[in-house]
Amino acid sequence: MESLNPRGYTVVLQNRHFLALWMAQIISNTALNASFFVQVILIENATGSSAHLAAVILSFSLPAVLLSALAGLVVDRVSKKVILVASNALRIFTGAALAVVAAFLLANRINEAFFLSAIYVLVFLTSAIGQFFAPAEGAMIPLLLHSENLLPANSLFTITFNISQILGLVILAPLGVKTIGVVGSFWATVVLYVVATILVALIPRDQSKRTDALDGVSAVRRAWHEIREGWHFAITHRGIFVALLQLALVSMLTMIMAMLAPGYAARVLGLQAEDAMLVFWPAGVGLLLASIAIGRFGHRVPREVLAGLGMLGLGAALIGLAWAGGGGVESMPLFRLRPELMLSTTAYVMIFSFLTGIAMSVTNIPAQTIVQERSHDAVRGRVMAVQFTLANALGIPPMLFVGNLADIFGIPRVTLAVAVLIVLLATLNFAWVISANRQAHLRHARRHDDARRGSPPTDSTSSL
Repeated sequence: MESLNPRGYTVVLQNRHFLALWMAQIISNTALNASFFVQVILIENATGSSAHLAAVILSFSLPAVLLSALAGLVVDRVSKKVILVASNALRIFTGAALAVVAAFLLANRINEAFFLSAIYVLVFLTSAIGQFFAPAEGAMIPLLLHSENLLPANSLFTITFNISQILGLVILAPLGVKTIGVVGSFWATVVLYVVATILVALIPRDQSKRTDALDGVSAVRRAWHEIREGWHFAITHRGIFVALLQLALVSMLTMIMAMLAPGYAARVLGLQAEDAMLVFWPAGVGLLLASIAIGRFGHRVPREVLAGLGMLGLGAALIGLAWAGGGGVESMPLFRLRPELMLSTTAYVMIFSFLTGIAMSVTNIPAQTIVQERSHDAVRGRVMAVQFTLANALGIPPMLFVGNLADIFGIPRVTLAVAVLIVLLATLNFAWVISANRQAHLRHARRHDDARRGSPPTDSTSSL
């Protein structure tokens, strides 16, 4: 398979312009994820409230819902290089502003509400900039390489995208907070954005292929029609729509974990908020190992069954994390109440976190494969846009109340409730799979009977 061929990677990396774009992707995404984790730590240290953490994640997620369609139209009409350079340059300024605001917030709690609001605005702006960076980056790859090199190039970008998430969230951000502090970590991300800006500046200037204006009524109607067509295709094909919902579930759960993990470490276990990496890093390892295993052996299990098993695994792993948290009694953190449990409880937390990462991959990869396989070329890009918008849109409502529920009832109890909900959804998913398989079997039997009788085959269509 070409995407796994080392020689394919060697060829694309010998292209110095692609190499600059690829390195910029790694550095920029690492900085973005590290900055997001540091923002969560800052809010946890300043407020000790999961509700405020939900506001940060909402600020980070909302631009994807509001701007993803507009960003695609802009990328088609503006030089990709200009967008890439401008995006990274603007994030230098928003990163520096976050560092300054964080310094004032930690030093002076008198105007806490003002500084918290400023952080939310800066997080929103940083995420909004990223909505233009990502599609411009993806559209630039075919302009730098021959068509026969696109498969290994996209494979390489996918792998390093996941690595940059783990590197930023799990390794660099917690390490930076422990060594140079929250403010120093923000300044470190600014340096990374500077390097990424220099790298994309080395890419040759491209010319926009689209010249029609965005302000014309016909252009707006055409764009709206194309967006509606993508949504209609995704919703009317039941197998694809179920897979999109599963992908949205994993995305939503990732945001919930990012919101609750610092509080879980600080308020449940009695550690420092930055020690949330005890919750995150085993999940990252499990995600990577499961990805490798599924890529090699996953074809032996039907896609829908594999995704359903992943959902059940998610529910079981979260039940384990809730149990490891001591049942929800947060008036006294577990390790302060019973310090002799530190080693054993930490081991349990890491084990269930590892299983959570595995279950995420087992759900995510087959669901993503279903979307790619069953969407034809003419509409696949718009279905992917539906996936991105749907994942963020469905992730926002839980952010509005899960944090408050965690403050009232305790993080372990909320985790348990989420786990029970996921198990119920997995049960419904398996019921749908059984029903779909039964219908497919009946259609096959009916066609077989029609063929034996010599009559025309029964006209039946399948949304699968």
